[in-house]
Amino acid sequence: PHVASILWVFAAFLPHIGAKKTTIFRDGIFANPIYAPKPIEGALECLACCQKYPICKGMPNFLPPLTSVFQEAEGWVTLWKQLGMYDNPTLEDSFKLPYVGGIWTDVARMFDMALQEMQLTGSEVILDLGAGQGWASRYFAEKGCDVVAIDVVADEWYGLGRSWAIMDYAGVYFEPILADGEHLPFRPNQFDIVFLCGTLHHFREFGPVLKQIYRVLKPGGRLIAAGEPAISLLAREQDVQAMLKETQVGITERRPKVFEYWWTLYKAGFKKIRIDTFETWRVSPSSIRNWVLAVRNNSFRTVRTRYKLGVWLVFTILAHFPPKWAGLITLYLNGGNLFIRAYKR
Repeated sequence: PHVASILWVFAAFLPHIGAKKTTIFRDGIFANPIYAPKPIEGALECLACCQKYPICKGMPNFLPPLTSVFQEAEGWVTLWKQLGMYDNPTLEDSFKLPYVGGIWTDVARMFDMALQEMQLTGSEVILDLGAGQGWASRYFAEKGCDVVAIDVVADEWYGLGRSWAIMDYAGVYFEPILADGEHLPFRPNQFDIVFLCGTLHHFREFGPVLKQIYRVLKPGGRLIAAGEPAISLLAREQDVQAMLKETQVGITERRPKVFEYWWTLYKAGFKKIRIDTFETWRVSPSSIRNWVLAVRNNSFRTVRTRYKLGVWLVFTILAHFPPKWAGLITLYLNGGNLFIRAYKR
């Protein structure tokens, strides 16, 4: 779909009270933002191919008619119901995300790392892929960036439908769109940054989505993926997946090894690929050495007896390597909560 050349076609129209900062798509991905009422229901028509896409509750729907996409979206709603999130809603938390503590503590810490890495000036065009409620898009928009937030879940409490409340609360605007990462509805070379937070591991195969990201990034543009889980070189992914409640409701939950992330990024064409975790990102050499020894001790306790001597020797030797290499090798062996950055050639 040639979303950069589209026309608003109104089937029904409900203007907000007051004007919203609405981004109009034209020959590029963005024309200058104008203040205009936002269409709530209707359709978008591609001027190039005449394909129409519905607008539902203010969000253009570009989701492909694939069973896997609908299964993923329904799986999240089912999980939230099982967790009682509709019975005891925490909707006010969406205005504070990711800074709400609990299971969000590491997400907040990783997001802060991403913001430091981005060094936003307000001139960037950003795609927030797998945006959830759009909480990250809110912060990018507050810094003056033009932002598109996409997700497959339209739910108005915990999905992308919640983005309208977040925008009203923060006094910002970004473009919420229902779309799938493997079928990005954008022309090539449109975004300065594609941001993912805990998103990449929800794709069965990384190759297709990474190729799409590479396509829509501008030359020299950046992919920044925060909070991607990776398992130890000695662990089996299927064993880890079997313990996850998400997989029981149809949600894709990958637990790859670190090398798989690097290799698929490389095959997609990315350069300057850097992968870190909390213990390796902008820390002192002594901190890295202490982490390597901590990994050694923990691994020694948890691996099978036949591996214990090898594990002890490997990490003891690594602790005496130059810190950069010690941290990198330990990360690839041990896995962790990953912070990934890569550039388009």
